[in-house]
Amino acid sequence: MEGTVLSESLQSLFEKVWAVLPKPLFRQMVELRGSFLSGIPAQKDYGVYREFIEVIQEAIEDRRVLQLLYHPRDQSPGERKVNPYAVHLRNGTLYLIGHCHLRKDIRTFVVDRMQKIKMTDESFPAPIGFSLESYLRHSFGMFREDLVRVKARFHKSLTRYLLERRWHPSQKNKKLKDGSLELGFEVAGTKEIKTWILGFGSLVKVLEPASLVKEIKDDLEKALRSYAKR
Repeated sequence: MEGTVLSESLQSLFEKVWAVLPKPLFRQMVELRGSFLSGIPAQKDYGVYREFIEVIQEAIEDRRVLQLLYHPRDQSPGERKVNPYAVHLRNGTLYLIGHCHLRKDIRTFVVDRMQKIKMTDESFPAPIGFSLESYLRHSFGMFREDLVRVKARFHKSLTRYLLERRWHPSQKNKKLKDGSLELGFEVAGTKEIKTWILGFGSLVKVLEPASLVKEIKDDLEKALRSYAKR
C-alpha cells in the first residue's frame, strides 16, 4: 500500500502513537520491530493505483456511484456502475466490494483490473444490513457463489500441518485410522478451494461434490498431457 492514501493514513496514525509512548515502552517497541518480520509473498505495488484508491475511498465516504472501465479475467473490458461499500485487502490483493448496477447484485472487483475510474454525481443510500464480515463468511477466499459442500481426504503426512490452522469457519476435521485426515467444508463456490486443493498435488483426493471431482480430474489430465508433449 506504500504510496497510497491507505498507507499514508496508517503512517500518520503510527507516528501519533509513537509520539505519546513512554520512553521505556518506545525502546521496547523499537527492539521488537528489529526482531519481528511479517511478509506477504508476491506483493503488488498499489502505489501506481494511488488515484484510483483515493477516488474509491472518497466515493465510499460520500456514498457516490463509481463508473468503472473494468477488465475481468478472461473477458473483454466493459463499463460498470458500482455503489462502493468497502475495500478489503487479502493475500496482497486489494478488492472493492459493492452493488453492481449491471448484475443487480453485490460483486467483488479487483482494483488492479480497473482501467478507468470516475466518481459520478449520482448518490446511493446506505446499504441496509450489509456487513463485510457476513458477506465473506462462506467464501474460501474473496468470491461468492452458491453454497456447496466439499469433502477431501489428505495423506497422513499432511495431517499435522492441516490441523495447525483453521482454513475456513465451516471446517470439520475427521482423523482416519490410517493417519490420514478428512476435511469437510461448506463454501460459497468451488473456484478458490479448487486452487487450494490442487496445491497439495497427489497428497489429496476430493470426495465430493462430484462436479469438483470431475473438474480436478480434468485439470490433472490436461497437466499430464502438457508434460507428455515435451
